[in-house]
Formats: sequence, C-alpha cells, structure tokens
Amino acid sequence: MSGLFDFVLVTADLRASEESIDGKSSIIGRILERSVDRSAADAEIAKIVEESRVKQQQVYDEKFKSQLDVMAAHLNDIVRSYSPGREISVSPAPVELKAPRTTFDVSVLDGAATTAVDRQGHGFQRTILISALQLLAQSASASTEGVICLAIEEPELFQHPIQAQAFAKVLRSLAEDTDKRIQVAYATHSPYFVEARNFNQIRRLTRSTDGSPAIKVHYATLADVKSKLNGIIDGDQVARQLDGVVTGRLSIALFASRALLVEGDTEVAVLYGIGDRGAVGCLESQGISIVSVGGKGGIPLAHAILTALGIPTYAVFDGDGGFEARAKAVGKSKEKIEGERSKFVTENRRLLKYFGEMEVDFPPDMVGERLATMSDHLESCLAASWPEWVASCEEIELAAGIQLAKNQYAYRAATLEAKGAVPEVLKRILQESGASI
Repeated sequence: MSGLFDFVLVTADLRASEESIDGKSSIIGRILERSVDRSAADAEIAKIVEESRVKQQQVYDEKFKSQLDVMAAHLNDIVRSYSPGREISVSPAPVELKAPRTTFDVSVLDGAATTAVDRQGHGFQRTILISALQLLAQSASASTEGVICLAIEEPELFQHPIQAQAFAKVLRSLAEDTDKRIQVAYATHSPYFVEARNFNQIRRLTRSTDGSPAIKVHYATLADVKSKLNGIIDGDQVARQLDGVVTGRLSIALFASRALLVEGDTEVAVLYGIGDRGAVGCLESQGISIVSVGGKGGIPLAHAILTALGIPTYAVFDGDGGFEARAKAVGKSKEKIEGERSKFVTENRRLLKYFGEMEVDFPPDMVGERLATMSDHLESCLAASWPEWVASCEEIELAAGIQLAKNQYAYRAATLEAKGAVPEVLKRILQESGASI
C-alpha cells in the first residue's frame, strides 16, 4: 500500500528533540534520506581524506622514523645475542582514515540566537514535529497519485489559543485542498479544532453507561439533521443557519455530557449562577453545557445536531406573552406590535411542533421532559418570584457602575449573591436537563 495510502501518526508523546536528530529512524533522518543525496560529495570527501592520510603518514615518517631506527638498532643488538639471524623493525603504522557519514544538525533561529530544538517551548517543538511529518508525507507521495492520512493525537497540546486556532485552519486547508491528496484526522479535547458547521465530520466517542466496557461512536449527516427538521425548517434555511446560528456556538457543547439550549446570554448567566450557589462550577463539573443559540429560531437546528451526535439535549424558551405591554410602554406603533405578534406566534408554534407539544400562540409556564417554556421571559419570572435577585442586580449596578443587561458575568454574580430561594421552576428546568442541584 506504500505510495497508494501512507499513514502518518503523530502521537501525544512523540518527542521533537529525539525526532530532530539526524538518525536512521528519526523523522528528520527519513526526510533527509528522501530529500538529500548524501553520496553527492562522497568522491570529493574521499579525496580530501586520502590527501589527509598521506600527509599524516609523511609527518609520522619525518618525526618518528629516525628515532624509531635508533631504538630498533639498540633492540636488535640485544636480540642478536639471544637469537642470531633475526632483526626487529619498528616503523610508523599506516594511517587508516575513513570518511565519516555525512550528518546534519537541526537548530532554531530565534531572533539573533541559534538554539537547539529541545531548548524551545513544547508548543513550538510540536509544531516542528507536525511540520516535519507533513513534509515527510508529501515527499513520500510527490511522484505518485497516492493519498496521505495525517493522524494527530491531541493537536492542541502545548499550543496557546491563537496558535491552536491557526493550526486548526492549516490542517483544514490541507484536507480541503484536493491537489495535496491529504486526509487529516485527529483526536482532540479542544473546541478550536472542532467546527460545529462541519458536524458531519465529527465522531464522538462515549463509554457505555450500562457498566459494559463498550465504546459507542456517534455521528450525524446533514441528511439526518434535515430529516429531524422536516416540516420545521426547509433545507435551504438549514444551510443558512449553519453559518449564522451554529458556527461558534456549539463547539464546546460537542464535548458535553448533556446540553441545555437557551435563547440568549442572560439565561446562560442566570442558570449557571444558580448552579454556582451550590458549588462554584457545579454544572460544568457535571459535564453540562448551557448554550445560547442567539434566539428561539436557532433552537431546532442546534437541538437536531446535538441529539443526532448522541448528546442528551434539553431546551427552554420564552413564550413572550407580555411583549405587547412592553411594546406599548416604549411607544411602539400598532403596526409594529402586530408584526412582533406574528413573529412570536410563528416561532412559538414552530418550536412546540418540533418538540411534539400542543401548538398555541403563547405557551404558559411549563416544564416537560424535553422542553420548558416560560409564559413571558426570564426577567419577568425572576422579578415576580425572586425579588431578592432584582435587589442583587441593583446593588451590583450601583457598586460597579454598569448595566447588567450588557454584562452576562454580572448577571451570574448577581444570581450567585442574591438572597432568598431560587424559583422552583428554574430548579426544575436544571433538574430536567440532567443537573444535580
């Protein structure tokens, strides 16, 4: 199969300092063997070695011959007295010089300094490793029509975030360039190397929860997701939402044990803050990812993708039943209000249909097995059932001089510090999503 399909593995424990030595089994050594003709200078080196050998022999003869002749004469005088007819000869031994194997050193030019590879940071060392393996793979198939599979274990190792993002883009560009004939596969724990838009390329591995040692592999195709959304979102709209809704929002959730989908950052901050009241990072430690999908319209697609990949996913959205009163309070026109009404009704009914619930214009407060709805929105629920939360928000706004509506971290802090009891409906939402609080 060599030349047709070449598999190049970068393990997590591969050491750049060892693989950058010019040896027969090292990566750099293999690249050099493919790229450099070490015999190109053999004739000239052999000539230099022979000249050196002759000159060294001449020096030995000039410096030692006369001394050795005198010593040999004295020795022979003694030897003849014991064994006549024989003589001893002492002369400089022939010089044996062999041309050494041509070797090459790899060093790093870091500004004005030249350093060895093992003196660099682990991140740069790993970059050198992967770059060298890529070059090795390319040189192996440069003259063939073969395919290279570059398999990397944890490409994020020792990479700072910006470098990891750049590295992920380079790997994707290699795989997407058909002229290079390179396949890329990697096992990662980093969201930088996972693109939710390309969810069909992801394989999630999970352990069986029934006590058996089995490993399950989860994957989803675009056809699977479109099938789940049939009658809810048309195919063309799915493609558009992949860029607008999914990209940058689901990458972390793809690593979660369970996911909770909400409309915006406010819900994320408040629900995480409720978890923090029991123990800081309580929900995160349980593997629960709360995801803002940027509005209720993004919930079906995000839910379809995550569940298709085997991630238990719960959702909560606002019924927005009190929108009209708020709209009138800020002086919106009747036409504007009717437009908003039509939008809310359409979105509410679409979501309820997707989850198999009874379709109504404005759903009431409800906590079900797959979905929770609020009759209006989260802030109105908190204002009505948790006045201490409102007071906590006001204290933080006054002390910090900020508006909480624009700061989700302040919302989380306000939720953590608020006195009183958390509204039962919010606790039930977290419990239904799989949290232990």
